[in-house]
This record gives sequence, C-alpha cells and structure tokens, in this order.
Amino acid sequence: MKWKRLVIIYLVVTSISLSFGQHLPSTELETDPGGEELSSIDDSIPAAVSEEDVIGAMKEGPGLTLQFVETTYHLKDVAFLTLDLGWAVGAPHWNRSEKRSRGTIIKTTDGGLTWTAQDAGRVETLNAVFFVNQDLGWAAGENGTILYTTDGGDHWTLQEVNTTDEFRGLAFSDPLNGWATAVRPVHQDWRGEVDDWSASIWHTSDGGRSWAMQALPEDVSILGRMDFVDSSTGWTAGSKRLEGDMGISHAGAVYSTTDGGATWSELYSPGEDIALKAVDFLDSFTGWAAGFPTSSALSGGFVFHTEDGGRTWERQGPGGFFDPLWDIQFIDDKRGYTVGFNDIAAWGPPVYRTEDGGATWTKIRMKKGNPLSALMAEGFLALALVGDRAVLVGDHDLVARSDRAWENPPEVTASGETRYDGDCLFDQSLINEHYMLHDVFFTDEANGWAAGSVSFAPHLWGQVIFHTSDGGDNWMVQYQDSPPEDDLFSYHRINSIFFVDRDTGWAVGTSETFWDEGEGAAGSWQHRGAVLHTDDGGDTWKEQGIDLYDQWDLELFAVEFLDELEGWALATGRFPSRNIHLAHTTDGGGRWSWVDTGIPGTMAVGYALVQGDLEVVDQNRIWAAGGLGEVVSSEDGGATWVKQNLSCGHPTCPMRCFALEFIDERFGWLGGEMLFSTTNGGDLWSQRRTDGREAGDVVDIQFLDEMNGWIVGEEGLVRRSSDGGKSWADVEGIAFDLRGLFFLDAEEGWLVGDQGMIVKVDGKGGGRSGRTKRSIAELKDGGFDPAFPSTLSYLSPSRPPDPIDRD
Repeated sequence: MKWKRLVIIYLVVTSISLSFGQHLPSTELETDPGGEELSSIDDSIPAAVSEEDVIGAMKEGPGLTLQFVETTYHLKDVAFLTLDLGWAVGAPHWNRSEKRSRGTIIKTTDGGLTWTAQDAGRVETLNAVFFVNQDLGWAAGENGTILYTTDGGDHWTLQEVNTTDEFRGLAFSDPLNGWATAVRPVHQDWRGEVDDWSASIWHTSDGGRSWAMQALPEDVSILGRMDFVDSSTGWTAGSKRLEGDMGISHAGAVYSTTDGGATWSELYSPGEDIALKAVDFLDSFTGWAAGFPTSSALSGGFVFHTEDGGRTWERQGPGGFFDPLWDIQFIDDKRGYTVGFNDIAAWGPPVYRTEDGGATWTKIRMKKGNPLSALMAEGFLALALVGDRAVLVGDHDLVARSDRAWENPPEVTASGETRYDGDCLFDQSLINEHYMLHDVFFTDEANGWAAGSVSFAPHLWGQVIFHTSDGGDNWMVQYQDSPPEDDLFSYHRINSIFFVDRDTGWAVGTSETFWDEGEGAAGSWQHRGAVLHTDDGGDTWKEQGIDLYDQWDLELFAVEFLDELEGWALATGRFPSRNIHLAHTTDGGGRWSWVDTGIPGTMAVGYALVQGDLEVVDQNRIWAAGGLGEVVSSEDGGATWVKQNLSCGHPTCPMRCFALEFIDERFGWLGGEMLFSTTNGGDLWSQRRTDGREAGDVVDIQFLDEMNGWIVGEEGLVRRSSDGGKSWADVEGIAFDLRGLFFLDAEEGWLVGDQGMIVKVDGKGGGRSGRTKRSIAELKDGGFDPAFPSTLSYLSPSRPPDPIDRD
C-alpha cells in the first residue's frame, strides 16, 4: 500500500490553458488540408488559465476550499505617458492579503521597474487601457466593461455602455472623443465551439458619460487594437467573415474612418487564414498592421506597411505560424518593435525590431520565460515605446524593460538566422513570485508540507517547501533555494516529499550545478540539492546523497520510506549508463547507494516533465515506472529486477508513464498515455478504459482497495471508480492542472499544482467526520474506510480561503 498517499491524487502535467502552452489561438487546432494545422481565427487574447477561472470553477465544485494560489497578472495591454509613468491591465488576479479576486490594473512611476496594484472595482478581464494625461484614463474589457479615472487610477468608476460584448481595443484623440472595439460570439460549429463572431465599435464625444455604437460593414467579425491620429482619422485591425460552400472562414482586414467613425470602411485585406491583431499609425499616411497566419500552409511575414494612408500596402518580414504577433508600435517612421508569443521555441517570446521603417527586421533572442517547462512559456501581448525606453508585458506578469531600445547589442546566430542578444538589451522580470507545486504530504490533520519550485527570475527557478501547522489555513515558506545563474537551464525543483512522522522527512528533486573554485587545482563543477532531509519537522533541511552524484548532475522523481531507516528514490537516469537506476538507503539517508536494475531504459522524456513513480510495497517488493512504458519490479529487496510487459495491442508499448499504484503484492495500476491494471503482481497488465469527457494523459492514480480508486490527469481530468475500475465518474470543479495530492482519509485531503494552487478537499461539507485520524503506521497496515462522503460542501465566494504567509 502506498500509505504516503491515501486516497486520491489530482495531478496534471500541462499548464494552464494548454496541453502545450497557450497555443496559437486559444481554440483547438483542426486539420488543415493545405498545411499542418488550422486554428480558429479569433482567439481571444491568449493567456494561461487565470486565478479567476480556477476560483470560479471551484465555486461549483464538491467540497473544495482554495487555501492558496499565487498572485499573477496576466497582462493584456500597457500604456505609457512618459518615460516613467505607465499603466497595464489584464485578467483578474487573486489578492492574497484580501483573500479574494480583484480586477487587474497596475501602475508604475519608475518606468516599469516596480508596479503597484490599483483598485479596479470590478472583477473582469481588462483588455485595453488608454490615458490622455496623467489623471484621465480608461480601461475596457469583458462584459461591456469600461472604467475611467480622473486621478491617475487612485479611483476607477464604471461607465455605462449598453452592451455585454467584450471590449478589445481602446483609443482617445482627446479627453472627450474616444472609441472602443468589441466582439461577441454568434455561431458555433458542430462540436459546440465558437467559429464566428460579430464586432462593433462604440464612440463617445463626452469623455465616456455616454457611448453609442457606430455602423460597420456587415462582414466585420473581429476587431482588436485601434489607433486615432486626430478626432476624425482612425484605424482598427481584425478579421472579416467569408461565407462559402465549405462554411464560414475569415480573412484579415484593416478598417478606417475619416469622419470620426460616422462611417467605417474596409481599407485592406491581406487574405484568408490571416488574423490581424494590432495597428499603429504615425500620421494620416504612415502605418503598420501586425498579426499571424492561422494555417501553417502560409509563409512570409505578417507585418503590413502603408505610406499612403492605406491605399497600398507592402508585406514585411516578421512573424509566422509559430511566431504570432499581437502588438506593434513605432516611435517614428524608422524605428519600431513588434511582439508576440511562441510556446514551443527553445528561447523566449518573439520580439522584432526595425530601424528602417520595416524594410528589415531583426529578431531579438529573449530568455525562456520558464525553463522548468515548455508547457508554461510566457508571451508578450503588448508593448509601449517612449524615447529610448521599451516596456513589454504579457502572461504571468512577465515584463521586459530596456533603457537602450535602439542600441545594437551583440549578434548571435541560430539555425542560420542572425539575432540580437536580448540579454544585453532587455531586463526581464516577474512582478510577483510564481510557483509550481509537485507534491504534498501530511502527517496529521494539522501538519503538512507542499513542495515544488519558485521563480527568482523569469528564467531562474529554485526549490521551495511550504509548511502548515493548522491544516492549511495558513501556509508558510519553510525552505527555498535558488540555483546559480550559470546552472544548466537554471532550474531547480523538488519533485517528491515524504515523512515517516511529524519530524522526520525527505525531499528529492533536481540538483543544482555550481563552480567551486576551491575544488581541485583549478576548480571544478559540483552538484548539490537533489536529496534533502529534516529531523525537526522542516525547520531545517540538510543535504544528503552526496555520494550519488559521481561527476554528473542528478534528478530524482520520487522518494518513499518504509520506516525511519530504509528508503528508496527513483532516478531519471545515471549517465553514462543506459540502465534504470534507483537510490537506496538503510540508515535514514546517512549513506545512499546506487541500485542498478540491469534493465536498459530511461525514466525521463524531456527535462520539463516529472515523469516517473515509485512504489515500495514492503521490504522485498519494489516497483518503478516512468518514461515511455518503462516498468520494472523486484521481489527480493532490489537484488534482482525484471521488466514488466504492457499489453496495448502492439508488439511494443512506447507510451508515456506517469503514475504507479499498488494496493498489495497483486493488485496494481499504471497510468499515463493509457491506463493499465494487474491482478497478478504484474505477470499481465491489461489496458483499462475510462468513461467520461475527453481529456489528456492519466498523470496519477490512487486506489484505497480493490474497488475504490481515483485517476487524475491533464486538462483537469479527475475520475473516481467504486467498482474496481469497471466504470468511472467524472469529478468536476477545478479548471486547473494539478500535480500532487495527499489524503488523510476518504474525506479529507489536499491538492497542489501549477501557479502554487493548494486546495483542500473536505467531503463532509466542511465539518469534521468525528473519526479518529490514524497514524501513518496504522495506515500502512491498512484498515481504512474506503467509503466516499455522501455530502459535499462548496467554496463560498464571500468567504475566500486564507493566503500563504511567509516565514
């Protein structure tokens, strides 16, 4: 029995709105006969799942209480008046001190070095912000929301607009005359996904006291950013509807007005399967539009330039299917930037610069936003240029700032392309700390730990351990450690944590690599941090496992102990050996030794995923699984090992494996790309089907006995079976990827995951069950009640959970 985890595990390896980041547009990709993929042309401003999405879903979930989630500003737009004074807006965030969701408006008075949150007064996603002077400004977003301020944002007031459409763009020519673009869905395809929209433009001539809708061509489907050079002349970019024999499609379009919006007309269309997102004009003649293709069959640049007010346009080089552009801005007729996002790039989001009006564009190589996972890559959705300063903002409150926006930094060459080194031009930072939690462990109903990684910079993540002594009402950072800047990938995390009592525990993860000048005659690379141990409940964590490093770095996926002396840890590998390796100790970790299974294989498939699990049934029976269908076991305490064979209907089964669970020496489960079970100790593994909604990989499994079990996985997958896996029921309530879980009994448990989410599950409506909590030793021996609670509680919007408190 894996008595470390008693009931359920919610774990999801993808991040926030993705199975691979915020993919091109936010809707799913379809097959395109003319290319690799075809996405919807709309695509609301992309972003990871926000805290408001999570909290809103949890309000309808069973017995769920949000105990902590990080504060994250998913920024959509930015506006600067001077070198120092600016504002940014985005999706709602969780306010940890107030314990509730708040609308996101932030202000800087030092050019983007620091930001202060303002009270938006509304919990809505805001997509656009515009200021005409240091006092007077507007912000616009979802549900027909337009806010205005007359004191620089100290107070924001809602202006009445007769619409619930989502505002996307905003522009004012003076304190009285302003315009806003809006979008609403009007049609769904056969899968129930929105495939067409209707756009509108709203105008005010009295500073927003009243707004009126202006007339547009009938085929206008989507509109985004807009720009006005005076009270008469303006432009907006978006998409128009095309109707044909194959149904509805879209083409990019630029629309213009010369009479303040009394009439709008199509000015230019670059063609079908192109989405335009931004437009910027310097005067009535010179302007640019930017966007991206929605089909990989299209090539060429996706910046378009005019010098005659839009009568003719030339195509310029930046952008593409994997470099979608979301904003563009010029400071004069020569110098400009355009930015976007790319979730699958080896480097950071796309940033391009021109100093000749766009005749040539040079890409700036930015740092990867989160080296822990390509699944959480950030993008830049907006930029502001003032003089020599450039400020770029985007997902996960990512900010890139330069005071030397037009200097020529060193060039680097990659894949035959010359780029500027962004490290020499921009400083990238995160406004808030960010977390990815991989595991959680409780010794009783009060004392628990959650472990994973914390951001020290966008590209620099370190280990973190949280602790609670009150059942999670308050969580404190108990331990954290940052790797050196020059560490490979600069990532450092804890993957697994395990306690045998309230004082004694271990945590394992990735080692950090550092240069030790004092080691040897000329110094050498050293490693540390893959194994940590505490004997005082985590007040202090000490290094173990030094004897495991050899000359290479190390990552351990899972750790489990039988008692205070004997324990096992599963390694991703032990270079240069190609065999599967585990680490073993019989003295509480004072000395760890390698155990070579003698079986070729690797548990790691890419450095970003925690893809492996360990099950210590007793002193003799040990199981390990991970990688692509790698399953090994020992029945003699690790002296000899055998490879298990999975039955998937093919000669081999190279499938992703994430989770392993054994009830006893006979009954076991294996999850990943598929779900398997065995009733004879692994002599035969049979594929099992799960009912319910379509979802991704099974990432973790927990069975209480032969009948009652849970599986969790990607895209919010949570299912429960009470008949030994013959049937499964979906459990809804968390719109978030989770990575770890611990239950004390069938009613009380905790879930952890991306963005530092910690959720308590209480199946008795928030009340106590009255049962005496069993010790870990008792749980190890079995005898628990597998019954699932029949009454469920709900998260109250009026009583948000407590935030985390830092030691």
